[in-house]
Amino acid sequence: MMNPFTNGILVNKALLWFAYFLVFTTPIQIIFCLWVYSFLFSNEYSLLTFSTSDFMNLTFLIHIKVWMYSWFWNDFLNFIWALPAAIMVTLKLLINTWLGFWLLPIAKKLNHLEIYG
Repeated sequence: MMNPFTNGILVNKALLWFAYFLVFTTPIQIIFCLWVYSFLFSNEYSLLTFSTSDFMNLTFLIHIKVWMYSWFWNDFLNFIWALPAAIMVTLKLLINTWLGFWLLPIAKKLNHLEIYG
């Protein structure tokens, strides 16, 4: 039974596109993860002391950080960017990849049922 409040075909196609997006961006996330871990091989930082704020300050991403502080709540950003960068990037990589591979067969099945059912 289709939901009367949404266009079922459009939602199913968007779900399939989102699943493919999560799966296909995994190599980019792996490269980003290696980039973050490359800073950990120096003597200055360890796994827990290298925060996301430190990472952004050491790269060209400092401009994005300054822009974000002009738009969002500063205390929230201080909390988020105080978290360890390597752990956060690794968790994002694992969760996004798992979610993409989990969602892909479900989205394919929904699109197949919508077309032929």
